[in-house]
Amino acid sequence: MLRLEGILLRKGRFILEIDQLHIREGELCLIVGPSGAGKSLLLRVVAGLVRPESGSIALRGVDSGALPPEARRVGLVFQHYSLFPHLSVLENVAFGLKMRGTPGDDARLGAESMLERLGCTHLADRRPVTLSGGEQQRVAIARALVTGADLLLLDEPFAALDPATRAGCRLELAELRRSLGFTVLEVTHALDEAGAHADRILVLDDGRIVADDPYVELVERPPNLRAARALGLENLLPWDLTGGEAGPVCHVPPSSVTITAPNDPMSPGDLGIPGIVETVEKLGPAFRVRLLVDHHGEPVRLTGFAKSGEQAPSPGSVAMARFHPDSVRPLPD
Repeated sequence: MLRLEGILLRKGRFILEIDQLHIREGELCLIVGPSGAGKSLLLRVVAGLVRPESGSIALRGVDSGALPPEARRVGLVFQHYSLFPHLSVLENVAFGLKMRGTPGDDARLGAESMLERLGCTHLADRRPVTLSGGEQQRVAIARALVTGADLLLLDEPFAALDPATRAGCRLELAELRRSLGFTVLEVTHALDEAGAHADRILVLDDGRIVADDPYVELVERPPNLRAARALGLENLLPWDLTGGEAGPVCHVPPSSVTITAPNDPMSPGDLGIPGIVETVEKLGPAFRVRLLVDHHGEPVRLTGFAKSGEQAPSPGSVAMARFHPDSVRPLPD
């Protein structure tokens, strides 16, 4: 569906440099990373709104670097959907067809057909201000797809929604993608919410892709320190804190760490690190516990889980973080 190779783009002091990126047809790929990493800029390059200095862009196996945005069959949906407030839903969806020279009656029929496919026919005469967040999302997607786009570029489309609405919108997007078969490249800061729906996660840091993996693989076994820090992963620990000597920063997945009372018996081979309980959060059948651990006089945060069948540790109390050495992964720079 999409292949980028050797992309180089300078914007002031910032450099976007994508050696290689391949998105397969039908995939949902998330782009995550810190602010200023170049995530939105990458979408604009794919859409043709910004031209790179060098490199190639292929869409559906065809060199598309010289094509204007309207010829790429790519739909771009922004955070606030950018629906025209003075137009009805039907007129919003038909707008893109009219801008491409489609006669008025044909544009209307095309818009009606797309609204029907997305289950939005009942919204046709309403104005955007009267729509819910989920309804606005469907209309924005309909407007993007009606021109023949089969690749959607989503730039934090759910960021302004409340958590419950975001969850519903993500489920709707997943269902639409399954039923209509389009491909999605989405920028998001909400990896914890979006990751489970994605096929792959692209981690962008300072204009470069530093990781490209499925969600579980990425958060449990990050490939390098840059990716782990860009994702904001917990339990990035000094090597000597995990039982070694001098060495790189290590990662221990919180799911591999058990928080217990200090005097509870240890499993054979486990490491035990005492600390002061900072926070306790109930998550389903367990408690998510964050400890403050002393490391040569400096506090280090260590997160793990305590079983809900046992008494929850109290903030300020002493607890023990236990994990097996096999769960410790050194992270190259």
